[in-house]
Amino acid sequence: MLAEIKKIVHGGYGLAFVEGKTVFIPYAAPGDTVEFSVVREKKRLVFGAIDRIVEPSPMRREPECPVFGACGGCHLQHLSYEDEIAAKRADILEDLERIGGIKTDFKNVVPCPSRYGYRNHAIFKVDAEGNAGFLMRESDTVVPFPPGGCLLLPPEMREAIAEIPREAFEPMTEVRVRMDKFGAVHFWGVLDRVGPPEVLMEAGGFLFPVGRDSFFQVNRLLGERLVEIVLSLPLAIRRRLLDLYCGVGFFTLPLSKMAVEAFGIEWDQAAVRSATAAARLNGVPNVRYRRGDAEKEIGRLRDFDLVLADPPRLGLPREVLRGIVKLKPPELIFISCDPPTFARDAKALLEAGYILYETNLVDLFPATYHAEIVSLFRRA
Repeated sequence: MLAEIKKIVHGGYGLAFVEGKTVFIPYAAPGDTVEFSVVREKKRLVFGAIDRIVEPSPMRREPECPVFGACGGCHLQHLSYEDEIAAKRADILEDLERIGGIKTDFKNVVPCPSRYGYRNHAIFKVDAEGNAGFLMRESDTVVPFPPGGCLLLPPEMREAIAEIPREAFEPMTEVRVRMDKFGAVHFWGVLDRVGPPEVLMEAGGFLFPVGRDSFFQVNRLLGERLVEIVLSLPLAIRRRLLDLYCGVGFFTLPLSKMAVEAFGIEWDQAAVRSATAAARLNGVPNVRYRRGDAEKEIGRLRDFDLVLADPPRLGLPREVLRGIVKLKPPELIFISCDPPTFARDAKALLEAGYILYETNLVDLFPATYHAEIVSLFRRA
């Protein structure tokens, strides 16, 4: 079957319309004419795979990674970085209008200083033969790293991975790698070494002891800029800050400068310990943290005039949304890496009496379809 690709949509898919059906094809560029096979079909939705590019788009570029299209780690290397940013911007704004009924634009669109080498953390897989790499898209098959390693990782991490002897990889396991603030590379899950219980990371002028499994922003080149944008959002000094899904306190500590007191809630006990240690390490006395489920804790909280929510990709659960509305904070900072769920939750906030005061796009994940939305809601 032939398809002409109209644009890039969420998931990094090229969108086409064939015989009255909507077709989604990965690794396609707007303007491509492709011959494709149907992978799966549901009612009038078709997911396909490119068999042959009949006529390439003027936007199509030769990917820099030799395993692009096989490895599922990247989605948009076949576009220039400028076209990638434009596609993400258009897709997010369309999701906001289509799902949330919101017509808006970004105050800032922040590209990454480098499309490659930006990640300070990765989890890769080891197959039955001991080959290390990332998984194929929508598959459990490991695609081994190409010569020179994954381009999304900085040279120090690529060199450290290449130096690990093959026999140190245990088949059918996963390996975690993280580079700390000093440029040292640490591994967990490798047979010939033991990773430390914590590594020291830095962002926004603060130091964070981060445990093996705890989340920390992965873009080492945009951490400072991300914090700067978040700090620019509140319009006034607030008395009490609530940070939902606070992690190791990545945003709590910088925002504590703008609040009399700050309180963070996080489910991961190790992250709570790290956040508490970070507050002490940086000499921040007006912050405290508690381990808890945001869905259960939100109904017990009172009297917060600034709320920050940085939920997982599934977005804000209904209970959390209701709790935020009940708290009636004058300002809500909402950070999301998933445009469809952000659009859904933004619509609910607007219906509850908030206005979307400002929206920013920060490209924390170049070469992939993911991007970070940083927004401010204010009570009307």
